[in-house]
Amino acid sequence: MDVYAVLKQMTLDEKLHYLTGKDSNASQALPRFSVPAMRYHDSPFGLRFKKQNDAANPEFHKRMRSAFPNCTNGEEAVSTAFPTGAALAATWNTDLLEEVGGALGEEYRAYGVNAVLGPAVNLKRHPLCGRNFEYFSEDPLLAGKLGAAYVRGVQKKGVAACPKHFAANNQERGRFCVSSEIDERTLRELYLKPFEIIVKEAGPWSIMCAYNRLNGIFASEHKQLLDDILRKEWGFDGIVISDWCAVKNRAYSLLASIEMCMPYQEEAYGQLKEAYEQGIITEALVDEAIVHLFTFLERTKTVYQPWEIDFARHGEIALRAANEAMTLLKNENNALPLVPGTLQTLLVIGDRATVPFTGGDGSSRVINPPILTTPLAELQALLGGQTDVQFLPESEIETFQKEVGFMEMDLHERASAADAVVIFAGQSLSCTSETMDRNHIELEPYMEHAIRVCGRANKRVIVVLNVGDAISTCKWGDCTDAILVAFMAGQATGRAVAETLCGKNNPSGKLPETFPARLQDVLSLQNYPGDGFKAEYREKLMIGYRHFDTAGISPEYPFGFGLSYSTFVYENLTLTDGVLTFFITNTSDTDGMETAQVYLEFPRTSWASHPKQELRGFKKVFIRAHETISVRIPLPPDAFCYYNTAVHRWIPEKGVYTIRVGASSRDLPLSVLYKMDPMLPYTFE
Repeated sequence: MDVYAVLKQMTLDEKLHYLTGKDSNASQALPRFSVPAMRYHDSPFGLRFKKQNDAANPEFHKRMRSAFPNCTNGEEAVSTAFPTGAALAATWNTDLLEEVGGALGEEYRAYGVNAVLGPAVNLKRHPLCGRNFEYFSEDPLLAGKLGAAYVRGVQKKGVAACPKHFAANNQERGRFCVSSEIDERTLRELYLKPFEIIVKEAGPWSIMCAYNRLNGIFASEHKQLLDDILRKEWGFDGIVISDWCAVKNRAYSLLASIEMCMPYQEEAYGQLKEAYEQGIITEALVDEAIVHLFTFLERTKTVYQPWEIDFARHGEIALRAANEAMTLLKNENNALPLVPGTLQTLLVIGDRATVPFTGGDGSSRVINPPILTTPLAELQALLGGQTDVQFLPESEIETFQKEVGFMEMDLHERASAADAVVIFAGQSLSCTSETMDRNHIELEPYMEHAIRVCGRANKRVIVVLNVGDAISTCKWGDCTDAILVAFMAGQATGRAVAETLCGKNNPSGKLPETFPARLQDVLSLQNYPGDGFKAEYREKLMIGYRHFDTAGISPEYPFGFGLSYSTFVYENLTLTDGVLTFFITNTSDTDGMETAQVYLEFPRTSWASHPKQELRGFKKVFIRAHETISVRIPLPPDAFCYYNTAVHRWIPEKGVYTIRVGASSRDLPLSVLYKMDPMLPYTFE
């Protein structure tokens, strides 16, 4: 397409109409120029839209309905349900995230969709945010690196990724109007950093603005955010898409650099026309936006060509991602794995064993996966009929709770008769949902009571947490022998859980967020969620592990923590020419994967206030039993910088930095010093 030739022939009215969507998910088409509509769809973890929107390819959808009889009456497109953001982040595996992104890109391309509306890379400022299951992490480096890998994978397939929500969308209460009040340094170091990493390392073709206001200005009208920082400073050359109905005035959003307003808004054309007549916007500005849109169309033009989906291969990727997401928090007395042939009776408790939550609720929920595995069925299959697997639904537990003594009598008796008890627990889906925040981080009282009863009755109690975010274990954790966080791991949740419990999968997940013992330990609670109109980020940099480590508060489970069926030893850390080198030995008889993490402590002589330590690098590696491998992690110069608000840029500080390496934020056996003089070449000691 000759962009400028088309632009020259377009009328002003055509141009103004083109800057707003045609319907809920598609842009305007320009039939007289053979310019097709562009489509933007959820979710970041699997496509969701109605099949009637794709009448152009009826044979394909007929085949899908025939191949997958679980389709919901032929209404929703079949799409692989990959793990949610929290689960993907628990893998700490950028290569895997790129592979997941590639599979998603293939499915979006096959359905003729130009842009995946994701990944969601807002930080987990507070564990009560209802949308935390979509977000990667409380740490900007982890969120940014994983997000960049995801974007690269999607766009290699000719489909645009659309990182969201730009920026500071960290709660659901008042999300359409609340103002996130954030100082400049905190904004730069935390809440903008994931987007900056993604833009500079992956070059996304689109970005979605947030609903909320940032320091009083709607993100959809924030010129400093969308134009000065995103485009001019970071070099973003894609299009900015509004979140759905986020635009208040289309002319002001265009001035701020939003090319596409979604969805269709009847008043948008009138707002643009009036602003043009008043000289507020110019035709040159309109033309610039349309050039960006045409460039986006050219980048994604392959979505208009036929493409087949390999659901079997994508299912394998989804299973690997789910397996690597499994995060083992506790394993005492050799409670796990459950070795087939060693158990006569296994008692399984809880509805999530038969109907697992594969994702949270809202726009990211994948409706119609080609397959859905359940933990109970997969456990029965893996145990091979050698074990009598008994199931107790939550309805019976609730009945026991209501009837005095029944919990202690009936449940105690059934638990004591089993060789092991596996309890599936979590919160209701409404606690993990777009549009609403959580009220607490605890399980339902009847489930906590059931865990305690089972703990008294059986010496091998395992709890599986099917959750989207942090859960407090302090009221019942001591009554268990093992705790496995399954998160919401997509269509393969059931199989991944069963394979991990039975030892077929060696867990390698690491927490991408801190699990606090109490909400009161979370510093941002003091100012969360605000009054619905203003949310003040007075905790500044002290979110997640940054606060816990600096304040010396022990979390229930720290950031980066996760056990394995293998054991690892870290040795011999050196720093040469900006590259950390160390050795990890697998001292067990079991092959496994380990994620090495690098944390940086700023000089104690610093005049600026810093957290005790901050994540500056990580690498996931596979190590065979009794093998020692060398691990190299580069530390680029910007790893030693902070954002100085006096000069409005990133700068290093003179002094001695401490670099620590280990298995979590609280397990860092190796350290090395790094001496910096910003005026001189880097030196090491």
